[in-house]
Amino acid sequence: MKNNQNTVFLLKLWIPTIILGSILLYGLFAMIQRGNYIIIPVMAIAGIMIWRTYTSTTAEFNKLLKSSSPQPLIDFYDKKFGKAKIPHKDAHLVFSKAFAYTLYGYFDSAKAEAGKIQWDQKPPFFQAQHTYLLALWAYLENHDFQHGANLAKEARRLADISKSFPGAKASLNAYDTVMDIGELLSGNSNPSTFARLESKIKDAPIIMKVLAAWGLEGFYIQSSQAEQARKMREILTNFAPYCKGLSSIRN
Repeated sequence: MKNNQNTVFLLKLWIPTIILGSILLYGLFAMIQRGNYIIIPVMAIAGIMIWRTYTSTTAEFNKLLKSSSPQPLIDFYDKKFGKAKIPHKDAHLVFSKAFAYTLYGYFDSAKAEAGKIQWDQKPPFFQAQHTYLLALWAYLENHDFQHGANLAKEARRLADISKSFPGAKASLNAYDTVMDIGELLSGNSNPSTFARLESKIKDAPIIMKVLAAWGLEGFYIQSSQAEQARKMREILTNFAPYCKGLSSIRN
């Protein structure tokens, strides 16, 4: 049921883009058939500009994650979503700011921010974001890993969507990562759980890398593997040096 609701929501979001893209492609092929090849480099340049915008945004986030307070990230999200014309912009903005506060250990500020939205009035896709935050608070603030794992599973269920949608694979991967952390730290994991988190250290975007490193560090502390825990802490210090929300768990 949640999958169906998310599918309907994303279809409404993407159908206009798909229709416009189809019209543009039809026009592109028509121009090429008439021998007008100038459109090819124009389209290539447009594609490069879109890609550069995406990569520059990611690089800016990674840079701001090293700030001494969450405020630069808060300002970044205010600027990013302030003029954006997207459905449920309020939920996107509130989630992003609450997530930033969470990483820095400003849990009261994160909860106050999240409280600005009536999540039960939003589609499941957005309810999943709130439940994701609840899972992180259970892990990072309370070290209640079993409760957090249950919340992470619920968030993943709410977020369920076909991976054929643009961005869906990365989004679901984020939910899976937090779910794996809970399974690992609550003692309910299997070798594949550990392997998935280890793979994030090598290949994932920075934010998934630091969350995975925190989860693995916690596991190494629990199992008295001090050297391995130290290596995970080095990753956290390198990419998120002031994120007090990612402090080491108590053994």
